[in-house]
Amino acid sequence: MVTATEIAPVTFQYSHTIGRQEVRSGNGFFNPVAITRDDNGMLYVLSRGTETPAFFPCKRVTVFHPDEEEVVAEFGQKVPPEDADETTPNGSFMWPTSVALDSKGYAYVSDEWLNRISIYDQERGNWIGMWGIPGSAEGEIDRPAGLAFDRDDNLYVVESRNHRVSVFTRDGQFKFGWGRKGTGDGEFDHPWGIEIDHNGDVYVADWRNDRVQKFAPDGTFLMKFGTPGDGEGEFSRPTGVAVDKDGHIFVTDYRNDRVQVFRANGSYITTMQGQAGLSKWGAERVYLDPTIVRARERALGLSEREGAFQGPIAIEVGDDGRVFVLEAPRHRVQIFSKQTAMFAGEL
Repeated sequence: MVTATEIAPVTFQYSHTIGRQEVRSGNGFFNPVAITRDDNGMLYVLSRGTETPAFFPCKRVTVFHPDEEEVVAEFGQKVPPEDADETTPNGSFMWPTSVALDSKGYAYVSDEWLNRISIYDQERGNWIGMWGIPGSAEGEIDRPAGLAFDRDDNLYVVESRNHRVSVFTRDGQFKFGWGRKGTGDGEFDHPWGIEIDHNGDVYVADWRNDRVQKFAPDGTFLMKFGTPGDGEGEFSRPTGVAVDKDGHIFVTDYRNDRVQVFRANGSYITTMQGQAGLSKWGAERVYLDPTIVRARERALGLSEREGAFQGPIAIEVGDDGRVFVLEAPRHRVQIFSKQTAMFAGEL
């Protein structure tokens, strides 16, 4: 029996897809790994690229509107691997991992090779600073991954190789942290994604432990959910986590090629498998070559194969009910609208 006080079932209406593989710049991404959204609805997608020298120019942050699908800015200098040391140019990327926005709209990008956080201004391209000291002591960082700001502009940084979360001011002053390598409550094994909900609570995608952990803002352990596997509520290397205004928790289940949705208490609700069609940017390239068009028309089951998630790595949800799922191998974002059934009374 379902009552009006229970969380209503949720479904997701597919909207459209944005993206294509694009090595250098313009309408596309190359191995994107992180996504965020600003107060004006603009999306920021971070392309990690590869370590192949020929493809180094693809490391960048692309800024665009999800409805107009027009790129308005790109930022992040590029540097060849032979120059990636302590003299790496300011504002450049080597192994970028995440992007987050503070209350003023400044973009912070973590780099797990350079062990630093780079900062860009509201003009979306001007480097204005960086911080980060490599190491394992308090206030030092090793392989920074996920980033998230709280309402006071404290930056929570997931450290994958230090197996912890560290909290800094915007200018890099260390405040506190928690975690160590392990499988117990509050311990991590190569954590990756992070989210802060409307209450200030912190969620961490505990990658190698195949689970999500929830903490109070000060790092006090609150709960955990997930075990290794491919069944409902199980994970195979979860990477991203997001929480909407209703408390629903979204987790990108990377190796299982899906997104799972949970109630606030960690109980399973549903799974999203992906429904992508050919994106506007993708069509711009496909329809340049009639042979590709004919090949697509002959391909059996193309829509099902093309639509499914492959390696969903990050997720962003908005108060407007929109859900943005980023796929690294397919260089795209799938966009959905959350549909929640409303109960007038006890059913």
